[in-house]
Amino acid sequence: MTDVRSDDFTLINSVSDVIPLYQGNRLPENRQYIGFETEICVYKNVAGKPVAASSQDCAKLLQHLKDLGHQPQLEMASAVEYASPPFRVTEVPQLVSEIKQSWHDYTAAIREQGFTPNDSALLPFVTLESAESNLVDRDRARGLVKGMKLFKEPEFLKVTLLCTSTQVSLSYKDPDDLYDLLATGYALQAPIYALFGNYPAFVEGNPERIGINPRAAFYDAFGKQGGIPDTLLTAKDGSDFIRKHAQQVFETPLLFYYDHDKNLVWPEKPVTFEELKAIGLNTRSNYDLAESFIYTDLKVCNIRDETGHPTGKRIEVRGFDAGELGVEGSVPFIHATLRDPQTNAQVKALLSEYGLTPDREGWQERVKEARHNAAFHGGKYLDVGFGVKPDGKPGNLRDFCRELGGLLELHAQRNPGIADALKPVTGICKTGFTLAEQKSIAAKNYDHANRQLLAVANDNRQFLPSARLKLPAPK
Repeated sequence: MTDVRSDDFTLINSVSDVIPLYQGNRLPENRQYIGFETEICVYKNVAGKPVAASSQDCAKLLQHLKDLGHQPQLEMASAVEYASPPFRVTEVPQLVSEIKQSWHDYTAAIREQGFTPNDSALLPFVTLESAESNLVDRDRARGLVKGMKLFKEPEFLKVTLLCTSTQVSLSYKDPDDLYDLLATGYALQAPIYALFGNYPAFVEGNPERIGINPRAAFYDAFGKQGGIPDTLLTAKDGSDFIRKHAQQVFETPLLFYYDHDKNLVWPEKPVTFEELKAIGLNTRSNYDLAESFIYTDLKVCNIRDETGHPTGKRIEVRGFDAGELGVEGSVPFIHATLRDPQTNAQVKALLSEYGLTPDREGWQERVKEARHNAAFHGGKYLDVGFGVKPDGKPGNLRDFCRELGGLLELHAQRNPGIADALKPVTGICKTGFTLAEQKSIAAKNYDHANRQLLAVANDNRQFLPSARLKLPAPK
């Protein structure tokens, strides 16, 4: 969780004032950057029951990691965050190696302190009430929770306090590159949520087995502030998207904002950035803060230097669940599908076959429908509708993922440095058997799901494709 800087008092009066911020770095393709971050939820064994780490536990753990030479951040509740340095897109094997080593170091340090890293996006037993009792002592955390409780749907808090995720960031050259990345990235949201779905069979302390992808479903309740934005679906090109996105930032309600003394202000009701102009607080800091309240699946946000000052914009791909599968596979997956010229072209061609590219009439509704199907799968996981085939028949996400897996295997053959990291993902593409489905089958009931957290130290290796025959066949 990175706080927005509160000390940039540059006034922003119109959309035209911020257009230059989004023009890209103007660097050639091989000099673009890719980065990674993941949230690691932490729990402990207390008298034979799993219990989420307290804010005091996390503060001590954070210091322990810093003492070991790491640079962790605290997340909202019971979690720490690891963020990689940026790497050139030509250095993905090095980035994958950096992530693997850091994941090992972080999880080892967590275990050294008597905790267990949760290899999943959620803990079955954590509720909004229990999570709030573990809230970290930070202004942004308190401001978000206070404002969301007052003015937002419960799903806002559920994402904020219950869920952990993995994100991959990409720089971009110019508005056209931005639009291309977003159009393809949003078309891939259903496969990303489904393939990297890593969540338990029970959530929020409820003994009823779920039939949704929790994070994807929660974000659906965010309306224009979540999911797939109309700003992209209605844009003619990159420049049009930038203007529409900036206008959305101007119209986004802020739950809190910064005053001239850099203090947080909690209004009686949310105010938009546009409305802050009336009191002279239409500052760059508050513009960035407003942008941070847009939680779309591909987030446009700041690139910062080592001091935290914004230096440009990036795309953050946010559909990956927390846990080892996303940690290992998200960077090579995104590099392959969005940044490797050959594989990217093949993926676009495959998406076009399913009617999910901007050159296909009606692609906007199909992209939104595909995402909805992956979020509310009803226990069918990959066996849901996905686009439409050239003959007019409905497409199927399982079939698409099988074909996508073939493209990823070819990519791995051309790029042996990331082949091992992609294997779990291509294995799921082949079998059509996701981690979430396997976990649901393996958990007999709610109590059993919680006992498993202690019995196997939450090690997902038992659920990887090679272990499929050890589990009952899916119903």
